[in-house]
Amino acid sequence: MPPRHFNVALVVLFLTAICLPGVGLIAGADRATISEAEMRELAKFPDWSWQPRAIAAWPAAFQTYFDDHFAFRNRLLRWQSTLLWHGLRTSSSDTVIAGKDDWLFYADDGGIDDYIQAAPFTTDELAVWRLAVERTRDWLKARNIPYLFVIAPDKQMIYPEHMPASLHRMRSDYRADQFIAYMRARSDVDILDLRPAVNAAKPSALLYHRYDTHWNDRGGLVGYQPIAARLREWFPAIHPLTREDFDESPLVPSGDKTTMLGLVDAGKVAMPGLVRRGGWPYRVVEPVHPDPYGEEGRLVTEIAGSTLPRAVVFRDSFAGRLMPYLSEHFSHVVYLWQNDFDPDVVLHERADVVVQEIVARHFFAYMPYPDSIPH
Repeated sequence: MPPRHFNVALVVLFLTAICLPGVGLIAGADRATISEAEMRELAKFPDWSWQPRAIAAWPAAFQTYFDDHFAFRNRLLRWQSTLLWHGLRTSSSDTVIAGKDDWLFYADDGGIDDYIQAAPFTTDELAVWRLAVERTRDWLKARNIPYLFVIAPDKQMIYPEHMPASLHRMRSDYRADQFIAYMRARSDVDILDLRPAVNAAKPSALLYHRYDTHWNDRGGLVGYQPIAARLREWFPAIHPLTREDFDESPLVPSGDKTTMLGLVDAGKVAMPGLVRRGGWPYRVVEPVHPDPYGEEGRLVTEIAGSTLPRAVVFRDSFAGRLMPYLSEHFSHVVYLWQNDFDPDVVLHERADVVVQEIVARHFFAYMPYPDSIPH
């Protein structure tokens, strides 16, 4: 029979184990708003309402919140991800694909579907996209506002050699290729594919980090340059930035805020970020305390006293690394994290130009609504 002090210690250990997550939650230990390992935003504390339905739903909502925020949860998930990746070379999340040569790829949001291409665009789907883009162009053209539609490349489009051999592609192209070919054959809308520029720069620099979802600052700079060059055709005062306009600094991040699975990428940590020589001419006026990685639903920059054009940019997460460079060329620019075109914003902001950026995988994850666009 075990001695009494052993039983007491066992009880204390058990009580500590079941109480620690809740006590830690109350104390704010390991507090976070996102889960790096799971690549998602954590549940928010549920609002209270005296409505009967809200009261009945509140316990389940709180359980979801608790499951996401109990003490040391993120730390435990990081330990799990690190063990599985470095020990077994496997991903701990369904949203992350383990590639070759110590590379990870984002599997969610249409990324892997677009890579495999088991379901290419149908003719009807392409017609919907064409109608939406042409209606947007025509509405802006009627108001003398140039329109640029930009396609940003996914990581697996630029570094397919690091994708796992177990993923067999059904076609050699992507939905972006289908869309571009369809539009070039049937439309005169200005479509800018950034892949040629990014692929051309691939031998000279690492443009996406191994564990990041998006391109890094060097990839963003390369992707930005064709956009600036196209804008310069409409606005000659725009002078595209080059690599010579930047210094390197280890104090500036070169990639995403978070890494897939929450892993530490030694190569990313060692790579200094790019710093604009002489500083940026613009300032962020909204929000007051902006996220340094551009993860804002609405972000506004201005250059005081500038006569440069005003712009509205509809964008997704890939534009986070484009925004610092593009803001150099506008007296006032509004970045909206949304795929849908909003004419009311364009009118309210008195835009001189509209840019609509979409990452290639969103041709799988999103379909436009042409009927919502005035014509």
